[in-house]
Amino acid sequence: KMEDVVAYEVHIQDFTDRLPVADALKGTLPAFHRSGLRNRHGQPVGIDHIARMGVNVVHLLPMQEYLHYPEAEWQAAFANNEYMQRMGVANLSYEWGYRTTHAFAIENRYRAGGTDFGAERDQFRDLVQAFHDRGIAVIVDIVPNHTGENMDARNMLFNWNVLDRDYHYRTDENGNHIGVFGNEVKTEERPMNQRWLIDQVKHMMDEFGIDGVRIDLAGQMDEQTLIKFRQSLPADTIIYGEPWIDVQDPEVHANPDWDWYKEDAPITFFQDDTRNAFVGSPFRLIDKPTDRGFAGGNGDLRDETMRGLANDWPEERGDTRRGLTYTDIHDNWTLADRFATRDWNGLLGVDEGNYRIAAGLKMTSLGPVVLHGGSEMMRSKGIAPIEEFVLQTATGPIYMKGRHDTYNVRTPNHFIWDDLGTSRRNNTRDVDAMVKWWEGLIKFRMSPAGAVFRVPAIPSPDHYRWITPANTNMLAYVVGGSVFVATNSGTTAGVFDDVVLPPGQWRLIADGSDVGTRIDIERGVQARDGVLVSREGMAFDIPVSAAGFRMWVKER
Repeated sequence: KMEDVVAYEVHIQDFTDRLPVADALKGTLPAFHRSGLRNRHGQPVGIDHIARMGVNVVHLLPMQEYLHYPEAEWQAAFANNEYMQRMGVANLSYEWGYRTTHAFAIENRYRAGGTDFGAERDQFRDLVQAFHDRGIAVIVDIVPNHTGENMDARNMLFNWNVLDRDYHYRTDENGNHIGVFGNEVKTEERPMNQRWLIDQVKHMMDEFGIDGVRIDLAGQMDEQTLIKFRQSLPADTIIYGEPWIDVQDPEVHANPDWDWYKEDAPITFFQDDTRNAFVGSPFRLIDKPTDRGFAGGNGDLRDETMRGLANDWPEERGDTRRGLTYTDIHDNWTLADRFATRDWNGLLGVDEGNYRIAAGLKMTSLGPVVLHGGSEMMRSKGIAPIEEFVLQTATGPIYMKGRHDTYNVRTPNHFIWDDLGTSRRNNTRDVDAMVKWWEGLIKFRMSPAGAVFRVPAIPSPDHYRWITPANTNMLAYVVGGSVFVATNSGTTAGVFDDVVLPPGQWRLIADGSDVGTRIDIERGVQARDGVLVSREGMAFDIPVSAAGFRMWVKER
């Protein structure tokens, strides 16, 4: 069910490049689901790590064949370029995959070294089955709104630029492409393009067993096509997408049956208002007190944070499944770099208390959620520069977007698996504690006690009962009468005075950096210290440390 979704977004190469496997398997599909791997600290890595986290959906960045530059052209430009060597792309271009060239093919670079062309199909099928065997669904990112034919200021002739450009793409009165990404696929009044969209997804479902899709820049597709797409797939198909960036064609803007945004979204959409409230806008990162959201210390965003927790934005219309909650995703800043102690570089240290608050807010909100893979281990892109610049090959420019968008540099995106199991004794960051924190929150959310967050519709206006002291950095809430959260994103400790809880015994399950050891999935909570016994009319004073997050569950 959509309200149960806890997705883990991840790229095949990023995830596997540093796994302890043979070189021929690094960056490949078989490595992604290789079980039994351990890092140098004895920690489970790869698929075993994902299973350990307790997520129920793996969200793969694009798997369809996408644009690559010819090796000879690329190496002539960059083989001796020190920056490109450092970024891991001096000899071979790298992409996240948002430049589809062949929608009915699986990306062949993901096949294991030494295997024949076409082997990637069976290897992808095996990957999906491996996750299904663990009870984890698999969805893939699709990019049906623009293709790889007009990337990086080039005009390439793969298919539609040759076959019928004016039918397949939105063009202006002079026949020129429209679109900020080089071109826009025209879906309105184009039944063949609608069929192309639907058939490519049905193909991946039928041939490889995937369970759904995330639609990149779905806001560039017309509303009627997305409605037909939704109706053409099984009801339990997982579908969500981005409601932005808007189309560039004025004819689409002028037609309310085509143009849409969050208030009339035909699919579940990424709720950027919740993201901005929790951790700040991805388009501004200048001042720590103001630009990192409520979790980062901006108390002015408390009201918006309350709306995000309850999925109570006007366009949600009481349906928690309309908006997808997230804090970071593959593009923009990683959460670790956003919450870095200095220089927006999480490798130098992270404000871990605030980071835990961000995770806590996400996992105590209503509706589906998606986790950027590696956030649980404070994955940072800090080795990439912040500045943007342009390089050249013989055929044109290559745009380097900097730390906030590492779509074409490989090394900054790596999962550093040897970080697992490390603590502050030998690291600037306590990765081990943070992984346990996220693991505990996810498993609690998926437990019987966490069912109060996994509801298809807001049960009642008081499903969240808010406690809002004068200090706007402090927020507490009782959810469904059975979960109590108290958080303080400020720099000084605070106390929630005279808190009245529903009568019963309340067990503390999350405090400071500890949550993972206090969760029992079968019972919902595990008996431990920190009990509040509440009787009718009884009031408690609840202290919360600076950058603190505490959570109790009603046992009876």
